Amino acid sequence: MDTMTPTTHAQQHWYLATLGHEALLRELASLKLPDSATHDPLSLAGRCLVADPIGYPEAHQAAERVLAPLRAARTFTATIPDEDAALEHTGVVPVLEERQAGAVTGWYAELLLFEHSALLNKAAYRLSRMPGDSTWIIDSDFQHSGHPGTLRPFGSRRSGTRQTLLPPFIAELNRLVEQGPGSSM
Repeated sequence: MDTMTPTTHAQQHWYLATLGHEALLRELASLKLPDSATHDPLSLAGRCLVADPIGYPEAHQAAERVLAPLRAARTFTATIPDEDAALEHTGVVPVLEERQAGAVTGWYAELLLFEHSALLNKAAYRLSRMPGDSTWIIDSDFQHSGHPGTLRPFGSRRSGTRQTLLPPFIAELNRLVEQGPGSSM
């Protein structure tokens, strides 16, 4: 299979539309944009990415500030067996850090997934692994529209079904944790 990696623009667009959307809205709040300009996460992300630094400096600067975590992101490639073939994915991890929720410290990660076959924006997740967790739990996931499907804050009580990632993605996140901060592939 031909190895493809997502372009920087694709990574930025998907990040602003999903994991960085709330931060982007906060950054743009002073512009008092109408709801019609902000209701669609994909469209808003696209407009901010192409905003001219001279003509629309506020929108351009807002996007640049929100994209800061993506500049130091770590990446990995993982293969997921499918019925007919194996699908390769690129994982982009803009944030991987220890966080505290009350008196408990756990791991927090943000993960963007891209499928190689068509460079589809496969998924975007906020994940946590708290003491006692045997795997990474999905706290937030985002639909292809950019709108959230699930939103739970880090360290929240996790009643009911615990959604998690596929084993190859879990293994890659665990490998990145073991490598420590600032390490790359």
